[in-house]
Amino acid sequence: MRRAIGFVAALFVISMVSHAFAADDSFVKLLMKKADKAYDQRATKGKAAEGIENLEKILAVAPANVEARWKLGRLLYWIGTHEKSSSKQVEVFEKGIRYCQEAIKLDDKCVPCQFWLAVSYGKFGEAKGVLQSLGLVPHMMDALEKVKKMDEKYEWGGAHRVLGRLYFKLPSMKGGDVNKAIEHLRKSIVIGPQHLMNHRFLAEVLLSEGKKDEAKELLKKIIDTPEADLLGPKKPEMKEEQDEAKALWLKEWPKYW
Repeated sequence: MRRAIGFVAALFVISMVSHAFAADDSFVKLLMKKADKAYDQRATKGKAAEGIENLEKILAVAPANVEARWKLGRLLYWIGTHEKSSSKQVEVFEKGIRYCQEAIKLDDKCVPCQFWLAVSYGKFGEAKGVLQSLGLVPHMMDALEKVKKMDEKYEWGGAHRVLGRLYFKLPSMKGGDVNKAIEHLRKSIVIGPQHLMNHRFLAEVLLSEGKKDEAKELLKKIIDTPEADLLGPKKPEMKEEQDEAKALWLKEWPKYW
């Protein structure tokens, strides 16, 4: 009799635990949906912070959730790139780096984790100053090489885009190489022709090399892209790229029209 009661009690506990996990799973899905919606609206004031709040709530109930961690890194990257204060940028990117590092400890084959770690390293380095951040370069390159091997199409040729930028910005004595920069950026355009940053980064390298005609064509393509043709998931960034291209154009040539 006691054995039967014990068996029934065990079944009850298992049932309650299973129910709790199911409830948590539904809660996590709901929060992730809200976070994704907030990310889609990230250019609207307050939406990025709303997304972070929902993702942090996920980690409170599901600390091993890898997706929430890399999405926090992605949202913090957006916030950091729109901060005016370099000290605030350092703080934001450092937090994003930590989330992505934690995600990689849970899943080192996670492509988004590696990518958002790499770009967060890059922006953290820019905010701190290149000379103070050269120690991060090997870690950044390692993450980008992993992305390139696992999925070079991720983020519209993102690994090639960032490697190209890195080779362009690094001093030659520290591994900078204009030819490698051009090679990676041309690959990024082949993989992700809709991503206007690929074109703008290449235009900047070409201008530095005195190849103004090709750079001019690239900038013209960026500026002339109709809003309806802007890369949907990255529309806020693509609009900013058009502004960057216009500023670069007017710096090189007196007027556009």
